[in-house]
Amino acid sequence: MSSSIYKRYVFSQPMLATWAVCCIAFGISISLVSVNKGWISFASNTKKEGDLDSIDGDEPPLDPNEQTRITNTLLNTGAAKECVGHPDEWKRVPYFWPIGRDPSRKGPAGFVPGLLHGYDKLSVEPVAFINRDRKQFVIVLHLGKRLCGHDGIIHGGVQATLLDEITSRPAFWNLPRNIALTANLKINYRRPVMADQILVFKTRLVDIDGRKANIAATLEDTSGNVLTDAEALYVSPSNEKLLLERSSDMRKIEGVYPGNF
Repeated sequence: MSSSIYKRYVFSQPMLATWAVCCIAFGISISLVSVNKGWISFASNTKKEGDLDSIDGDEPPLDPNEQTRITNTLLNTGAAKECVGHPDEWKRVPYFWPIGRDPSRKGPAGFVPGLLHGYDKLSVEPVAFINRDRKQFVIVLHLGKRLCGHDGIIHGGVQATLLDEITSRPAFWNLPRNIALTANLKINYRRPVMADQILVFKTRLVDIDGRKANIAATLEDTSGNVLTDAEALYVSPSNEKLLLERSSDMRKIEGVYPGNF
């Protein structure tokens, strides 16, 4: 066969199509063998049983008995026992409270109880105590492994969110019309906050000037080591139409658990 005839035969359209089909079939065969042997893997949206790290799909429900166990563990911390042991100075109050929520909504309201609360996150509702003077709060909680930034370390943004929530407590109870909006929040991250442990938040009113309140807070481990601290400035809005007065909510919150100062 002459070279010109060979070239016309080999590079003719039918032969090029045949070569393309063969190459594609060969590639598919190699891929299937590689996947079967485990040499190649592909991402999948299928959530395997026991896969707790997937951000999509339903969260596994926390067993009620486990919830009770964790709550009892929170109540058995030194900080909680100190409050319970002085009922004339400290009173337990709910942590999740419906400030500004639509009464027709079902279930927990807000970002923290709605999104951060759940399996291996904010595992159970934190245990919260208010002081007789309404200027100090102690809050004990458990943070799980699904709230991490770096592996095993609670995300700084999660800490900031909780500090924003917790420092608002003294502000709500002491500012005019019991309304508080965050104006400034300064945080010092002093030590890594490891996940899957019990933590203690302590916050207090530093001073109040008209519609402004300065608040201080610490985040501690159960041994009393300060891991993070914060200073916050809250204001009560001058526009009374912006948010309604919440004094009745404060009384309801204080009346959830038994006991009087």
